[in-house]
Amino acid sequence: MSTTLISLEIVHGLLELGGEGGVSAVAAQVGLPKARVHRHLAVLKDAGYILQDPATKRYRVGWRLYLLGQSLVGRFDVPGLARPTMEELRRRVGQTVVLTTFTDEAVIVLEVLSGQAPVDIVLHPGVQFPYHAVAQGKVGLVYGPGRLRETALAHLEARTSRTIVDREALEAELKVVRERGWADAPEEIFTGVNAIAAPVFTSEGEALGAIAVVGSIHYLPAEAAPDVTSAVVEAARTVSRDLGYGGPYPPAP
Repeated sequence: MSTTLISLEIVHGLLELGGEGGVSAVAAQVGLPKARVHRHLAVLKDAGYILQDPATKRYRVGWRLYLLGQSLVGRFDVPGLARPTMEELRRRVGQTVVLTTFTDEAVIVLEVLSGQAPVDIVLHPGVQFPYHAVAQGKVGLVYGPGRLRETALAHLEARTSRTIVDREALEAELKVVRERGWADAPEEIFTGVNAIAAPVFTSEGEALGAIAVVGSIHYLPAEAAPDVTSAVVEAARTVSRDLGYGGPYPPAP
């Protein structure tokens, strides 16, 4: 087989293992020597298609592979499914609307609808943000897999003077997010910028990501307006229902 086909076979083998596995397991799955599989996994990891857990050395699907899959899926296009609801949210709030997903290492932007305010925040699909410094990330730390929380809490890097870098302070913030069902992050990633986010769930009740409005602190002040937060929560609930989620919103973490 060509190098390209081998890489595709290895990705397919990893997915057949449930999306995660070590070199030995992947090699056995695809019937190739461990050394060859290791070389291909290393290349895929460097390109962002595969991630590796630094503690266990196991490999799992990366954000670029996820985005590639999203672009190839025609009948179940999550950004496409969410777009009408995102457009309605933009109409109601007037700010940039963002759909994000969670990976082991970062929050990834999937879809962006530019706002209608005189001062607009521009983002692009594929942009990554640290969990502790953005509203969407805080949602992920509350409703996503537990491993996200431990990884994020171990790397609290300041992005602005308002970024929460104290573990206890962030834990307290996440408790508030859990109680009210939405998160914000006034000037925590960029000075003068705020975001308000709520979680999106799959039919299995797993946190897929978040819907957020992003804008200037002038339009989204630190003291969030109830009509804005309710609009964001309503949009996230609608997309969750469209994805087949039928449980309480939001579910208990």
